[in-house]
Amino acid sequence: MSTIFKKRQIKKNCEDFFSLYNMTTGDIGAMCKRKITHSREVAKNSTYLAKKLKLSEYDVTLAWIIGYLHDFARFGQAIITRTFKDSDRYNHAHIGAHLLFRRGMIADIILNYDEIPSKDKIVMRKAIYHHGDLVLPDNLTEREILFCDIIREADKIDIFRAIATAGYKEMYGADKAEIAKTDISPEIEAAFYNHTTADYTKRKTLADFLLAHQALFFGLKMPASKRKVLKDGYFNKMFNIKFSNAETEEKYQRMRQCLNEWQT
Repeated sequence: MSTIFKKRQIKKNCEDFFSLYNMTTGDIGAMCKRKITHSREVAKNSTYLAKKLKLSEYDVTLAWIIGYLHDFARFGQAIITRTFKDSDRYNHAHIGAHLLFRRGMIADIILNYDEIPSKDKIVMRKAIYHHGDLVLPDNLTEREILFCDIIREADKIDIFRAIATAGYKEMYGADKAEIAKTDISPEIEAAFYNHTTADYTKRKTLADFLLAHQALFFGLKMPASKRKVLKDGYFNKMFNIKFSNAETEEKYQRMRQCLNEWQT
């Protein structure tokens, strides 16, 4: 079954799609370029995790494809909304799955798409559709859950890299000093105490955006994911902040303690 996927051709078609957005300039161009890098890195992370799980060559390639395409709709989102913040009107994961699998754009990337087993077409669609959900639905098969978990963790791993390398100003539109002056909302604080990822819709302050990204670590289920994140070192760079208000800083240190205990 491993011969179904023509990996070199698929990669070329993905890169051809990305090249359309390399022509954008200014802030939108920078956003698109970040997402191109992110898509490549998530594909690598997906491959890494699939191999750590000792999956077949076919399944490793399937995970790689999902990683490459998971943010397919982010580029249009950058141009249309000028933000990567999802809303009721634009959920990038859901729209990406719709464009690829309902509109049929996947056949422009995987030219022999018709040869893929129906169950794995569904796996790809559901993994992309659900990769940004706070929690997965209960009606997924074991195989669907497996690939959802891989892409969700591969995505989180690279988010830490993206934040650490881009810096606060580019990621949050504010420098560290500005973020340090803001408070932490109770809903974001609770996520740390409950050892869960934070609900992005509950973010209100600049601090919330940073800490919601830190809380993504609670969403890592696979030991290989945690090891990679801690070894890469990007995650720890996200803690280089001290809040101006003493009570907020004390609150933050308690939250960090929850995270430190979760890491060990």
